[in-house]
Amino acid sequence: MNLLELILSDGQSEKYEQGSKIPWDDPDFSRRMLENHLSQDHDWASRRKDTIARHTAWVAGQLRQQPSRVLDMGCGPGLYTQTLAELGHHCVGVDFSPASIAYARKQAADSGLEIEYALCDIRNYENEQAFDCILMTFGEINVFTRQDAVGIVKNCAGMLAEDGLLILEAHTYEAVRASGETASSWQRQAGGLFSDKPHLCLQENSWNASEATALSRYFIVDAASANVCQYASFMQAYTLAEYRDMLQSAGLTFQKILGADAWPTGDIFQGKLQVFACRKNDS
Repeated sequence: MNLLELILSDGQSEKYEQGSKIPWDDPDFSRRMLENHLSQDHDWASRRKDTIARHTAWVAGQLRQQPSRVLDMGCGPGLYTQTLAELGHHCVGVDFSPASIAYARKQAADSGLEIEYALCDIRNYENEQAFDCILMTFGEINVFTRQDAVGIVKNCAGMLAEDGLLILEAHTYEAVRASGETASSWQRQAGGLFSDKPHLCLQENSWNASEATALSRYFIVDAASANVCQYASFMQAYTLAEYRDMLQSAGLTFQKILGADAWPTGDIFQGKLQVFACRKNDS
């Protein structure tokens, strides 16, 4: 795409094109994303260490036997699995980012910890061994379509042991809608998440009320060539009742929504994320 094509394009289009989605599995993009995951300056990609310590301490307190099997779906660079493994738990992490998985594996090896990591789309992950706890944090579930989200939750329920715990951290309906209704913006960057080179980042957002979806489109204009690359980020909104129905339909018993004392969401996402604690009951 060039600048003329960008200007003449339908800026109001709300279709989510899989071909232009954010390239989480691209080596260069995942390398740049890893830098954000590891930053202690913000909670945008991953939480700061002190917040993760509070989360993992709460999880460890819920596990009723040592050692327990813990699965982190969308583990990033393994910040939760590393901490829980240090507490004596058997951990497995799954993520689509090659740089994050490579980093997580090296951290585990350097620490002498036996943590299993899978470079895999969480929609396709399977494990025949049951887990005592499964984590899906930071609104990961909202980036998938309704159909895929239902499948992921059902798959998680199937991998849980009897009375196993699922922690699902998801965006509120209002937070997703607000992201779609945010005004368009632009930034000049010497280098950033979408490119190592100097560029402009133009962002357009839209909200589809009938489907309860938000779409953010990013147009990356290379400063040297003026070539334009386009990416898209999709989010599905759910009401509280819809979240509960999804969890209960998967065979999970909804227990409670965690408060900030047990699970602080961080400054950036204060009031925008809600954390569901559920257990599996086969009886």
